[in-house]
Amino acid sequence: MTRNIDADAFIRGTCRLERSSGWKQSAQRFLLNRLTEVSNLQKDVLTGTYQPDQGGKFRIHENGHERIIHAMTPRDAVLQHVLTDEVLIPALRRYLIYDNGASLKGKGISFTRRRFEEHLRWHYRRYGTDGYILLIDFRKYFDNIRHDTALRLVAEKIPDSIIISILQKIFKTYEVDVSYTNNKDIEKEVFNSLEYQHISKELLTGRRYMRKSISIGSQISQIIGVFYPTLIDNYCKTVKGIRCYDAYMDDRIIIHPDKEYLKRLLKEIETIAGQLGITINKKKTQIVKISHGFTWLKTRYTLTDTGKIIRKIPRDAVKRERRRIKKIKQLVETGELTEKQAWAQYKSWRGDKKWYHAHRTLRDMDKLYKELMKNDK
Repeated sequence: MTRNIDADAFIRGTCRLERSSGWKQSAQRFLLNRLTEVSNLQKDVLTGTYQPDQGGKFRIHENGHERIIHAMTPRDAVLQHVLTDEVLIPALRRYLIYDNGASLKGKGISFTRRRFEEHLRWHYRRYGTDGYILLIDFRKYFDNIRHDTALRLVAEKIPDSIIISILQKIFKTYEVDVSYTNNKDIEKEVFNSLEYQHISKELLTGRRYMRKSISIGSQISQIIGVFYPTLIDNYCKTVKGIRCYDAYMDDRIIIHPDKEYLKRLLKEIETIAGQLGITINKKKTQIVKISHGFTWLKTRYTLTDTGKIIRKIPRDAVKRERRRIKKIKQLVETGELTEKQAWAQYKSWRGDKKWYHAHRTLRDMDKLYKELMKNDK
């Protein structure tokens, strides 16, 4: 696979950096000398002297959740683009089930929703509204991906020593300093990176590290996150022969007419997840009747007696967006955002909502936005 990371691949990586982060000063400085930088980077990779930078971390609030994002240097970002697009995705994609839609070109959340609705219609033609939905969520998924397990799974599919060596070095930058505790079983417990941020830096002496957790914000983390539960996906689709099964990153949804079957299946999935070091989120994982309605991928679904699929915007999503609009108004008032930028942010939320059965909700949201922006003038 090393042959895939030639000079042309690195040039393509700089083009992707320019498209994604070209507005940053650090990226602009890197791109000014792209040929020299690419030549040195490729040499370091092929000679085994490449060492990733530790980078930095920052917090963001997204859809009501706080997340820790890993910021990379332009040099490391280019290499991750190359590894992901030229090596990992082409090699690992063939082992993913078709109904896994996250972070893959030609797929995405719209693809996953469409496939799920196809499965829901298939179920309706055979069983009507009788049946159950199993919603599965993994607790603190990215925080609890084990480095040794991830590397072993990738090495089984990509037996290339240079590629695996680079991944080992990148994963080393994700290691968590656990010098603050003497708990020998800490790697077996559920890790929470948000809680970890509150630990005093004086206690993090570098004496002991935990090889678990991959940072959100990098291309490699995304494809590893998609690939990591492949054992679960293939077990359900291939071994158990489940037709109505869909996956999107750490979310899984299964449709089946038998509730007891889903209960047994969930226990089997928990066993496989335990082997991977990840844990089922008991609060979000549930079995519900199809006729009662359910929420998946930020969409509230209802299947009517006639087989029509009703899509609604969940109430908590509407509440969050109302708060966000008011925050946007404040940013416009202080001059931190222009009206054009404010409209772009609101439009990005509203974009795919035209496919929802939510005319009244969207009308009210549009009215709120216009009133707030009008008052600002």
